[in-house]
Amino acid sequence: MSQRIVARAPGKLVLLGEYAVLDGCPAIVSAVNRYAEVRVSRSPSARVRIAAADLGLTLDFPEAQSPPIRGPLRFVLAAYGAAARAVPQLSRTGLAIDVISSQASHAGTKIGLGSSAAITAATVGALLAIVDRDPDPAEVFALAWRAHRAAQAGMGSGADVAASCYGGTLHVQPQGDQVPLVRRLKLPDAAMLLAGWTGESAATTDLIQRYLTARNGHAAHRSAFVQESQACVELFRDSLALGLLSLVALNCAGESLDRLGGELGLPILTPALRQLVTIARNEGAAAKVSGAGGGDCGIAFTQSRDTAARIRAAWQAAGITPLALDLDQEGVRVARL
Repeated sequence: MSQRIVARAPGKLVLLGEYAVLDGCPAIVSAVNRYAEVRVSRSPSARVRIAAADLGLTLDFPEAQSPPIRGPLRFVLAAYGAAARAVPQLSRTGLAIDVISSQASHAGTKIGLGSSAAITAATVGALLAIVDRDPDPAEVFALAWRAHRAAQAGMGSGADVAASCYGGTLHVQPQGDQVPLVRRLKLPDAAMLLAGWTGESAATTDLIQRYLTARNGHAAHRSAFVQESQACVELFRDSLALGLLSLVALNCAGESLDRLGGELGLPILTPALRQLVTIARNEGAAAKVSGAGGGDCGIAFTQSRDTAARIRAAWQAAGITPLALDLDQEGVRVARL
């Protein structure tokens, strides 16, 4: 029996499909090399302790009175519950579960790289490994997807969880209450994905809730947006199948999100995000918000190193932080110590 496991899972950038994925449309997402790391150790007691020491958070159970579950601990607890239901041996094992780090955030601040999904995936992977099960990405994804939804009261598309579990660039098709279908894609070798952080942390849950409740009086706008998003995702996916990169699809997806924000009164493109996009497009790159907007990150694609350098320099001069990111191709991985 393994005594200690360290698992880590990558963060993500959403390339296309934001918001519409909540209406059943596909999304395209890439895993990036910012990681959540979780350590699971066997304990001589019959209790389970969950901790995020960097944030000063600890939870022990079972116990007579449970404190309010804050921050990443609710995702760890949901991951434990999902894994224990699938592997009953876990519920009979004393464990210490520690969130060691989450590079998918910045100094504890949410930046839109999917830290909660990465923590959930890493926790599930570590829990399976501690009882000597080889963490298969499909099994980890099924459990982590359910856990992540449970921790968010059923909200979320699962695209971020898929990236954390599988790695690479993925086409994620929601299936209602069933596990989403995941298909691997390949970006062209020459494609360079740039990301910039606005310094503003987005209230993603609030934006999603406002979108989901916007049916009254906005059905036509929302329906048109969903159709546009689906067309952009399909164009981008089909271009990748030909070894190409559709900059048109990316720009159109970004413009569709901008219109959606105006029509529904959602602050998707903040002034900083709009500036990020404008700078990149003025250099000939495709650019858009990544994720729900309202802050966090924007992305740009180019195939020119010189263009990429100019964009990063201009972002920096405008107070936008270029993120040093590479694609992660592995997804969740575990080490037995």
